[in-house]
Amino acid sequence: MPVSGQDSLIQRPLVTGLAFRGNRGIDDYTLGISIATTNSSWWVRTPLVSWVGLGQRRYFDEREFRRDVLRLKLLYSQAGYPDATIDTTVARGSESVDVAFHIIEGEPVRITDLTVTGTEGIVPPERLTRRLPLHEGDPFNRLLLGASTDTIRLALQDRGYPFVDVFRAFGQVTETRSATVAFDVVPGPKASYDGIRVAGAARVNENAIRRLLPMRPGRPYRRRDLVTSQRDLYATGAFDYVDVSLVDSVPEGQGDSVVGVAVTVREGRFYRLRAAPGYGTEDCFRVLTGFSAARVLNGLRSFDVTARFSKIGTGEPFSWGLEESLCYGLRDEDDPDRLALNYDVRAGLSEPALLGRAIGGAVSLFAERRSELQAYVREGYGGEISLTFRPSWDVPLTLSYELARVTTKASPATTCFYLNVCRADDIAVYQEPRRSAILGLVALRNRQNSLLDPSRGTLASAEVRWSSELLGSDSLSTFTKLQGQFASYHRLGGRAVLSWRIGGATLLPAAIDVDGAERFYVPPEQRLYAGGANSVRGYGQNELGPVVRVIETEPDSAGNLVLGDTVTSAAGGTDFLVANVELRVPVPGFGGRVQAALFVDAGQVFDRTDDVAQDPGIHVTPGLGLRFLTGVGPIRLDVGYNGYAPRSGPLYVEDADRLVPDSMNPTYAPPRPGAFLDRLRLHFSVGQAF
Repeated sequence: MPVSGQDSLIQRPLVTGLAFRGNRGIDDYTLGISIATTNSSWWVRTPLVSWVGLGQRRYFDEREFRRDVLRLKLLYSQAGYPDATIDTTVARGSESVDVAFHIIEGEPVRITDLTVTGTEGIVPPERLTRRLPLHEGDPFNRLLLGASTDTIRLALQDRGYPFVDVFRAFGQVTETRSATVAFDVVPGPKASYDGIRVAGAARVNENAIRRLLPMRPGRPYRRRDLVTSQRDLYATGAFDYVDVSLVDSVPEGQGDSVVGVAVTVREGRFYRLRAAPGYGTEDCFRVLTGFSAARVLNGLRSFDVTARFSKIGTGEPFSWGLEESLCYGLRDEDDPDRLALNYDVRAGLSEPALLGRAIGGAVSLFAERRSELQAYVREGYGGEISLTFRPSWDVPLTLSYELARVTTKASPATTCFYLNVCRADDIAVYQEPRRSAILGLVALRNRQNSLLDPSRGTLASAEVRWSSELLGSDSLSTFTKLQGQFASYHRLGGRAVLSWRIGGATLLPAAIDVDGAERFYVPPEQRLYAGGANSVRGYGQNELGPVVRVIETEPDSAGNLVLGDTVTSAAGGTDFLVANVELRVPVPGFGGRVQAALFVDAGQVFDRTDDVAQDPGIHVTPGLGLRFLTGVGPIRLDVGYNGYAPRSGPLYVEDADRLVPDSMNPTYAPPRPGAFLDRLRLHFSVGQAF
């Protein structure tokens, strides 16, 4: 029998333990992905669950194990540790082995001098040196040496030098454990763009493609222009394949050069249909559907129709009573109108290069019904036009104008509290249909490496929204809102991710006349709310912030009014601040598909228009969560802990057709929950919190 056939009959033991000991210069994750021996999954290694049969079984290979020692020695040598020694231990069982690599790293060879020459007049060498992944005092890592070369080359290519060469020289002194590194840069000629060749376009007019490109004849060459062009062409949805590259080689002689650009595309489908279901504890079942038509009128224009529906299962026309079971986040909602189906239907036409590449435009029509838990329900229809400006610093600015006819119904108690309008007939005036005109400006800088599950990069946004009678709004629809946020994501060795976010907003309410008195008023749908799955998770949706309460009354058998339940409504505020810190780590045994999360959220909603609604401090709520990574994004389960007493607020009593303050207790807060479980808030949704 052949030797290979004999080997196949031998049952190799399972790897049930893999450890690295003594390593400090290189982390466990990097060592683990550099060798062939890998650990079996948690399901296989854990006796309590191994009988289930789940997880990957990885077997011990003696030959590869011996080679792993050589692989690690080579890795350490490349990382600047030439004297590293690797020893091993193998604990053998009847059907399994536990292996460990014992590493003595030794003293590394450290860089004592690092210089960059040849970039004077283009990039100051000292500035370039600070950007390199290799620095003086670091171990002499050959892998980072190559990365530093690429960093220098890319820096000069972004300054107009497409044919830059970087020559590197290094010396090493074994006795002193020191090394010197020198990069000698030959920039080559500075270049500008000449011609742009487009290939592969069938239905799309080539001029439409050229209008979207940042390259123009005579403009200085920048490497990032090629990357930006490829990204923007993909973003139109018109193409399945895009390649943007240079076509000219370095010319003879000195002086400036010209380079040509080749754009190769393959057009995608003209029509696209999409649908995606979803679920969240605060909006029950939801669905998104859409239709897109690309390359409209032989250009890069696109026509889109989208429809979003939520609260499927809690109210009309799909009243299945799920707020008492699967959609328990809505169980405290007392208004049937706010449990009814939400929808947002939009149809729009967009042109990415309306006035050349610098300005894109879009126009859309919409109809919506949107409700917020214990706060308000808004219905409306209207249209929006927008212009997107792409400045040279790559932070798009979007200017928009929205004109709509809207009707907003909020709790009568909020109108009574903020405006001292407490009779039903008077409150109805503030719930009549009105015209809303909003001018908005948004700046967005997105450097995330993923939209669904970012692990590196940053996201910054700022927005201004202004509604005025000068724009066409009714007097009861005017306000000014400013809001912004910044989020940052960091990978911490292996696959752990630390992320944090800070955000805030403020409202400048308009003054209106109410029975001869000046009052500040903001439409309920524009007021600021916080608490929930994407905010401060120790609170339910809209629970954090000013509240008002009403003691409902009902007639008894004799026709006398008797006191009933107390209903709480979120009143919203004029200022809010929220901050989040979250650590996500993979759960062993699931191949990185399940993550555990530890988070701390902090925030508060304030109101400047009434002292009674003030809350003196920021509330901090910690929590734990799980993330199940799927093709549609992370499925998220979070549990936040809230150790605070419920917020106090004004208390009213129903009296026929009006509300009156409770004379015995004008402000009221329920007692602090005594049981630990009552202080927990459970959130289930799709997508990361931020």
